[in-house]
Amino acid sequence: MFRNPLRSSLRLLMAVTSLAAAMPVFAADVNDVSLEVTIAKSSEADDEYTVELRVQGTDLNNGSITFPSALGTVQLGDDLAHGISFDSEAQLASLMPAGNYLLSVNNGTITATIAYARPPVPSPDIEQPNPGQVVPPGPVEVLFTACPVCNLTGDSVTGLLTDAALTELANDTLTSSDDAWTPSDGVGGDLLLGEGGEFLAKITHTAVRQGNVAVTGEENGADDLLLFTHTFVQSDEIGFQTGFAPPAGAFCLVVNDPTPPAGCSPLDDPAHSLLDTSDTVLTSVAGLDVAYTFTVGPKGELTGNGMADLDDNGSLETVGAIKGKLKGKAGELKQKLSFPLANEGLLAKLKVSVSDVLSVPGDSLERVQKASGNLGDMKVKEETTSNGALPVAAQGWQVNFTVTAEGEVEAATLTLESGRSFDLVGTQKYNFAKNLSTLKLETADKGIKIQLKKVELDDEVAPPAVVGGDLSYKILGQSGKASLPLP
Repeated sequence: MFRNPLRSSLRLLMAVTSLAAAMPVFAADVNDVSLEVTIAKSSEADDEYTVELRVQGTDLNNGSITFPSALGTVQLGDDLAHGISFDSEAQLASLMPAGNYLLSVNNGTITATIAYARPPVPSPDIEQPNPGQVVPPGPVEVLFTACPVCNLTGDSVTGLLTDAALTELANDTLTSSDDAWTPSDGVGGDLLLGEGGEFLAKITHTAVRQGNVAVTGEENGADDLLLFTHTFVQSDEIGFQTGFAPPAGAFCLVVNDPTPPAGCSPLDDPAHSLLDTSDTVLTSVAGLDVAYTFTVGPKGELTGNGMADLDDNGSLETVGAIKGKLKGKAGELKQKLSFPLANEGLLAKLKVSVSDVLSVPGDSLERVQKASGNLGDMKVKEETTSNGALPVAAQGWQVNFTVTAEGEVEAATLTLESGRSFDLVGTQKYNFAKNLSTLKLETADKGIKIQLKKVELDDEVAPPAVVGGDLSYKILGQSGKASLPLP
């Protein structure tokens, strides 16, 4: 059970038959007593609490040691050594307390009283990485509790890093004040860990204390002293893994574009085409010419103007601001807008409202137009309906963005097939354990919102690709969700 068992000194008797007298006999002498107490904690195996005691000297044949605890007297083995394993740190502390330990050798003819007090060596208690944690590839920083008392000759603080096969990757000597360690590459730099690896990091605090102890019963001019060396070791070991390096590059996702640009990851599903209903519509109210022009904004808000020829002279002299909203999903939309037409000179005051139901799959438009108010002395209240094909075609759209090596999102844009575009700002959350990214892209007013959730940004292909995951969006008042194709 010992790592480096030592053979006890044996008395050598040499007799030569041709001589009349025997060679001299060595006198019994205790030279050294060593005691090593080890507390070894690990996230990958059972914690260990062990004690090793060893006596060395000349012409020694048996021995025992009496503990100042419930352990009582323990007989030493043939090599005058003994090892003990404990179930817990509390049990170790209880059965190995500070106090006097009585050594008895050679049937009690040689004795010594050894005073022992455990040095206050703290456990390293590694706090970073956490056990089983997945960290980014590259250098890793291990944070732990320092050992201020490990500052004498023979003391040490060490950091050991191994891989899953227990191959040593770094074995660095630290100082008693260190509470952080980045494994070195052995040539003056930090060790760079590769992707998808498994590793063990171990910090060991060791304190060694020595002193002379009086011995009674030694024979033939022995020095009546032994050297007592007691070593206390506290170590902590944790297992961790490395994930993947963050992706970087220019990425593109295109939805329902009949001629997708090279390098864009495609999603083909008609339910996710968009309608930009921005238009100029010619109509009439009470037999008079009316036109309205509007634009669909990022949130689906409709802005523009309604105009009317209320004096019936061929010019659209009366103007009113449009308010309205477009909303829908999966190609089924509703649009409502209204605008006032007021002309004090003509004693005219009208309100016009238009409600549209639009279907991309059905290529249809159902429109209800209402007008109410007065034109001079004439009261106006009318409602007209119409049906027909969509006035504009559904169109595809494209998202471009660049992810830097630092994980920042830059140069993000949304471009409709018509060429209309919007600048976006974005953020990325990268899961290096799974090599997946979640990105949020939106306009400054947060009217347009696009989210790519748990996608792989594959920067190892040319051009880089957006792979798998989920897409959700709110664009021009239209929302949708889709699963992105895998390769």
